[in-house]
Amino acid sequence: MKLLAFILAVLFAGVLVALYALEDPGYVLIARAPWSLEMPLTLFVPLLLLAFAVLALTLYILVRLARIPQDVERWRATRHTRRARSALIQGLVHLAEGNWGEAEAELLAGLRHGDVPLLNYLGAAHAAQNLGNNEKRDEYLAAAHKLAPKGTLTVGMTQATLRLKAGQLEQALATLTELRQQAPRNAQVLKLLTQVHEALSDWTGLAELIADLRHHHALPPRDIDALELKVHSELLRQPLPSGSLTVLNRAWNAVPKHLRKHPAMVLAYARHLVQQDQMDEAEKILREAIESSWDDMLVDLYGRVHSRHPADQFETAEDWATSHPEDPRLLLAIGRLAMRVRSLDKARTYFERALALHASAETYRELGELLEQGGEKDKALDCYRRGLDALVAEARVAPPRKLGPAPSRVRTAR
Repeated sequence: MKLLAFILAVLFAGVLVALYALEDPGYVLIARAPWSLEMPLTLFVPLLLLAFAVLALTLYILVRLARIPQDVERWRATRHTRRARSALIQGLVHLAEGNWGEAEAELLAGLRHGDVPLLNYLGAAHAAQNLGNNEKRDEYLAAAHKLAPKGTLTVGMTQATLRLKAGQLEQALATLTELRQQAPRNAQVLKLLTQVHEALSDWTGLAELIADLRHHHALPPRDIDALELKVHSELLRQPLPSGSLTVLNRAWNAVPKHLRKHPAMVLAYARHLVQQDQMDEAEKILREAIESSWDDMLVDLYGRVHSRHPADQFETAEDWATSHPEDPRLLLAIGRLAMRVRSLDKARTYFERALALHASAETYRELGELLEQGGEKDKALDCYRRGLDALVAEARVAPPRKLGPAPSRVRTAR
């Protein structure tokens, strides 16, 4: 519609000009002695326009001829860039598909004329590591750092990730420590540091990271809570030589207050107290924790603690049995405490009740020792045999414990 309107307007203007020219065509006189040229104005104007058009066309052709070398160079550069971009895309596709050799070849092929060579080097480093060539990986990363000195964080993150994946934990830790100084608020750096410290079992280093992980939201709050619990549990579970009560108390005081009532923390601390022969303190800690939040592992350890007041300890455990009458671990613990106060009949009753609820190897062993002390050797041997069968069955179905050393180690305090 616009084109049609334009054509009609031009035709209308042409008609008006023609009508005007017919009434008064006018003339143009060009004189220079001894010649003169006279023509109608209606002829002069078209000729003048034609001359301007020819001149403009001539100038355009001359300019284009002069710029042919530049145009050719620009065309070649565009072609190289297009090929380099295609090689980068193909290299990334091969990288995603796991075709490491093809990926490395394509990424290097598109490196010279590529407009984002940093991506080529980083992708080639990934491919080289997956091909098992860590030397080439480091060469590509060094070249990437040299090419883009402002991309230190990008190159460093890639280097740390690849080293972590390759199991080079110490090198990854060194890289991430340096990156943390440059970007202390970077959540991904903190997240990778967490993975490295955990892989190295560096619980002290992880404990120092907890506050930053929370502040910068590097992990979901639930994961940070679980990590904090694990870190302090592991710190408390570290073996201590005899007479290291001061070190143990310092470690316990370093535990956040909101974690000191958690069963796993109490269990680790109480086990160390038992190993340090602080039986009364262990009994107190366990009793308060059990009465605050019932936990089978704490109950089991309570039955192994040899405080200076075994009768009070036995009475406390029996009181718990009124509200937990069918807890086999509690019954086993009460049986052990009954043996300490030399109430052998009660001990046997509690062991048998525990076995009726759950036939565990530990309970069979305790009952067998009790029967052996009472001279009932045949029954004791039968208990030991049943205990071995139960132990084999437990080994088949039970996952390994992760909350500290085996209870049998604590029994050395008996």
